[in-house]
Amino acid sequence: MENQPESQNAPARKIKSLLGAFPVLNRAVNGKGLTSQLARHGVGSLIIKVSDAAFSFLVTVTLARTLGPSGYGSYSYVFAIIMLLAIPAQFGLPSLLVRETAKALARQEWGRMQGVWRWAGKFTGILTVVLVLGTGIAVLFFGKNFSQEKLHIMLWGLALVPLLALGELRGAALRGLHRVIEGQIPEQALFPILFFLFIAGGVYLFPVGITPVSAMALQVAAAALAFITGAWLLWRATPTEVHHAAPTYESRQWLMSALPLAFIGGMQLINNRTSILILGMFTDSAQVGIFRVADQMALLITIGLQTINLVVAPQFARLHAMGDIKRLQKLVTVSARISFLMTALLGLIFLLFGRGILHIIFGMEFVPAYYPLITMAAGLLISSAAGSVGILMNMTGYEKDTATAMMVGAIGNIILCFILIPVWGMVGAALAETIALSAWNILLVLMVRKRLNINSLAFGSVK
Repeated sequence: MENQPESQNAPARKIKSLLGAFPVLNRAVNGKGLTSQLARHGVGSLIIKVSDAAFSFLVTVTLARTLGPSGYGSYSYVFAIIMLLAIPAQFGLPSLLVRETAKALARQEWGRMQGVWRWAGKFTGILTVVLVLGTGIAVLFFGKNFSQEKLHIMLWGLALVPLLALGELRGAALRGLHRVIEGQIPEQALFPILFFLFIAGGVYLFPVGITPVSAMALQVAAAALAFITGAWLLWRATPTEVHHAAPTYESRQWLMSALPLAFIGGMQLINNRTSILILGMFTDSAQVGIFRVADQMALLITIGLQTINLVVAPQFARLHAMGDIKRLQKLVTVSARISFLMTALLGLIFLLFGRGILHIIFGMEFVPAYYPLITMAAGLLISSAAGSVGILMNMTGYEKDTATAMMVGAIGNIILCFILIPVWGMVGAALAETIALSAWNILLVLMVRKRLNINSLAFGSVK
């Protein structure tokens, strides 16, 4: 990145030193072109993502084996509800912060940066309090269908909502400052490590072992420590000029942009969580637990796409603001190819060895997760081939088009879940999710071509 302070490049220098023994990778990381910039942040982000996936996977294995399908299903069902609450609490502001922070940094508009940070923090804080209190009261007075255990899990889980929402804002601000690696450390590296250590310690230290309630309580503790660490990282990374600048506000403009972004977040969560929630209506907790394992395993396949999205988002905003469409097209194509190749490789591994992996790691009772896992892998392969279309549209000011495409996918997902789950159970839930994911990605590919005259496909040409 041009004209970055020396301290900002410290993580990149450490990564470069580790690559010294690999000449090809070393040349890519040390170069000055757009691909090299992608490589510098991409390598560090990939390391963090692999760490996140590894420890999240260990948490999933430990909880699934300790709680069993029924207990893990109860925990997963409540956690899906908590994640539904976290999206309206964020109100699409993380994507807005990445875009506005990157633009303000490029133009050195320090007051604007200070203003959007303060505005987003206050807005999220008020919204979070309303959601948590409202949900807590509703559960206590109207949650008759909740067992006592699920009620306690829910009350602990509500404490996660402000930690998740405000933590996402802080990470978005760091990524907007082009501190892509530091922006991921708290939630993507520190949190899963702490949660695993807490869970593993609880298995051996608690007299009755880990329960679904204590698992959620330990998750809250890990999230709180990660949040404190992230706040310190942002304070350290904030340019001095921002600390001394008088904030300038464009509240109406930001709110108008946040509304479709919030809608996008809601639609994305519906696509991700509807399957579990509707599956829970037609099947028992054991089936939900098995499907949750398949869903978590599928997340491993998305490592490439998730990593690329985090790295390219501020670059998309910067290049579009500069009017450099040629470099933007190149970045879109290169990033799509990288994510597609990684998704294809991981998907092939699960296709060939998925049953054995599930048997060895989770036990025989979780082997039925194989078929929904493979079904979801097909949708993820299509998504990666489409490129980072959603991020590209959001970072270039066309978030309304993203919202439209994802609404189509979300509505289709809900309809298909009610049709397919009663017939095929877990596989029906996975198939509904896959069709919906493929549909909105295809729509966004067409919209990117129309709005930006850019080919987002992994098979496009780099000019």
